[in-house]
Amino acid sequence: MKKSSVILLVAMVCLSSHVISQEKETEKDSGTFEFQPNPLVDDWNKWLVGEWEGQAESDAGTAKFTIEVDFGLNGQFLLMKSESKLTELSDKQRQYLKDTLNASDEDIERYQNSTFRELKTYTIDPKTGEVIGYLFDSMRCIAEGRGKRQGNKEIIEWEWSGNAQGVTSVTVIEKINDDKFTLNHKYVLPNGSKMEDKTEITRVKTVEKGR
Repeated sequence: MKKSSVILLVAMVCLSSHVISQEKETEKDSGTFEFQPNPLVDDWNKWLVGEWEGQAESDAGTAKFTIEVDFGLNGQFLLMKSESKLTELSDKQRQYLKDTLNASDEDIERYQNSTFRELKTYTIDPKTGEVIGYLFDSMRCIAEGRGKRQGNKEIIEWEWSGNAQGVTSVTVIEKINDDKFTLNHKYVLPNGSKMEDKTEITRVKTVEKGR
């Protein structure tokens, strides 16, 4: 009887070890947890690091802007800061600001004369491999995006909140060469109307500071 108990105990220990080993392998394969993820040192993210400039032409109007991209938080995130100033506001955008955001003529004039600022952070979801993005801007708009890379393109779908509650959008970054890319935004506003802009952006210089 004693010998049988010992054999049973050994069998249970072996089985438990096998189950634990299987759980660890499943966890590793599924990407549910990575204790020390590698920095975002892939070619796409390294290419984007630097300073860029361009002029947006859109349904909202035209604007000149600059973009600064760098790594942050030990290279786990890509930080994209941009500043822009309207050179012209379209009638469609003016009407949207009045009807949807209840903006007065004074509000719109102040908006036209101010510098618009935006901060985006990007990383990779360890579970799915998707690109994750978070956006905050000086209009107190917030957005969370998810997407993927396809060849020389990165496509992100955004859900907006804050002052842009109910807006959805799609952003496509397309690499033309090492020093040029296009940025295309398509928005669907809460009232169902759509807006779009497409911009060609040129590198000013390469920087790499915040790793």
